[in-house]
Amino acid sequence: MAAGMSSGNRMARRQRRRRWDWLNNPLTTREESPPWVRSQFHSLSHATVTGTISSRLLPQFQRLTGLADFAWRVYYHRRPAGRVQPVTHLFTRAQGYVIFMHGWGGSHAVWEDIPAIVCQANPHLVCLAPDVNGFGGSPFIEAKSPLLELCGPRGNMQAVELWLDLLKLHRTGHQRQAFTFVGHSMSGASLFHKTQRGWSETRYSLLALAPAMLHKDTIKKALYKTLGVGIGAGVQYGFLDTFKGRLAVSVTELLASNASQAVKDEHVRIFQQTDKGTVAQVFYALGLAEEIPPPRDWGNVFVMLGHKDRLVALGPTLDLLENMGLHSWNLDVMLGDHYFFSVSQQSRRLHSFNRDELLRHILRLHDEQHRCSRP
Repeated sequence: MAAGMSSGNRMARRQRRRRWDWLNNPLTTREESPPWVRSQFHSLSHATVTGTISSRLLPQFQRLTGLADFAWRVYYHRRPAGRVQPVTHLFTRAQGYVIFMHGWGGSHAVWEDIPAIVCQANPHLVCLAPDVNGFGGSPFIEAKSPLLELCGPRGNMQAVELWLDLLKLHRTGHQRQAFTFVGHSMSGASLFHKTQRGWSETRYSLLALAPAMLHKDTIKKALYKTLGVGIGAGVQYGFLDTFKGRLAVSVTELLASNASQAVKDEHVRIFQQTDKGTVAQVFYALGLAEEIPPPRDWGNVFVMLGHKDRLVALGPTLDLLENMGLHSWNLDVMLGDHYFFSVSQQSRRLHSFNRDELLRHILRLHDEQHRCSRP
């Protein structure tokens, strides 16, 4: 009996080690600007090729999400306890995970150094920033015409949750770490579709930045549906190439007029490399505005809005949040636009403060959930 138990314990230890094997085989690794913070770039396809994730899991993920691949950057502090530790130990002993989800037409890079600064502020946190919703390193399989339900906020959130389960970052009934989801724009709207099934024993919070929930904004809904139809027609009839350069700049100015140049450049790059069928469908899904999430306990939710946001109008969004049952303590209005947390020369006076507030709220929300999760 003792020998059998010993064998079982050894097998369990090997399974726990395999849980983090993908960390030992990144596509790239780089040192971040904050001291002792490092990041790795990964993809599901690479993890499958290297054998660190079962080859059976990627086809299942593809079938459920419509995505050909899924890419992400992970950030961690190498010396949380004053000495350098193996990256697998850092994950095992982390207090929590912060998941950064970018918005329409972006990639993980639009978060700039915010995830690294979070790791510097709390070395016991691990941050993950995926490419989502058909953009960057996570393209749709049918990129020319992805299914509409996969392009909207609900499909986006379901893909992220499946990815967390696939990596075994989230394990129902066995979760010690707290989660903080930070979503911007369409991904901010996605957070309100976060499923509670399988998460009842997991401490998590949702931080929605300028959530693109256009249910109360009939003008914006019509605009984005028209843009989606127009771009789709341009793809179908072959005249999009004649003005796609100007369109990329115009869309970037709408989304990120006062953001840093790095964020603007990334939006232009992603817009140019993304199949325009995907661009059209995601635009249309944005204007379609899926059903309003039902009222529930929003105690773990915080919303930050920009007062001059040209994509997410302040008044209709506040009306919607009120109708959903949120309160004044659930939200804050910042002086700034859609990228109120990205600092450029012209926005430095306002956006620098907003960025600091964003970091404060991320750390605050984690601390609240971490305290609740302690035995």
